[in-house]
Amino acid sequence: MLVRKDSKIIAVDGSRMAMFKNIGEAFAPVLELIEEHKNPSLRTSEIGTDKPGRSFQSKSPSRGAHELTDFQQQEEDRFVTEVAEKIEKIVAEKKASVVLVAAPRALGVIRKHLNTETSAQLLAEIPKDFGSDDAEALAKMLAKYEA
Repeated sequence: MLVRKDSKIIAVDGSRMAMFKNIGEAFAPVLELIEEHKNPSLRTSEIGTDKPGRSFQSKSPSRGAHELTDFQQQEEDRFVTEVAEKIEKIVAEKKASVVLVAAPRALGVIRKHLNTETSAQLLAEIPKDFGSDDAEALAKMLAKYEA
C-alpha cells in the first residue's frame, strides 16, 4: 500500500489509540510514534455488580430476565467515539493524509461518528485489530496491504 511520507497512521482498538507518522518512503514505511492514549477499562463485573432485571407477566406465571448491560463495551465505545472526534480535528485542521487501522467493532463505531467529508479524505480504513503490535509490525502490514 502506498503510504506517503508524513502521513498519519492511527491504530485503534477498544482500549488503545496510537498515532504514528511515516518517516520512511511510500512503499517502505517507517513509523514513528507521535502519541498514544490508553483507556484503563475495567471488567464489566468490576463496574456493575447488580443482577440483571426481571420482568413478570401478569397473564402467566412465567418470568424473564433482561440482558445484562455490558459496561466494558460501553466504555470502549465511548473511548472510540473520542478517537473519532480526534480524527475529525486532525483531518480538518491539517488536511493530513490519514490511514485508519482499527479493530472491526471499533471501526464501525468510528464510521458512525465521522462525517462524510472526513471519511472521503482518509487514505484507507483497515479492519485489523492492532492490539499490542509495535510500529515495525504495523509498518510491515501496511507495506503488504492491498487497498
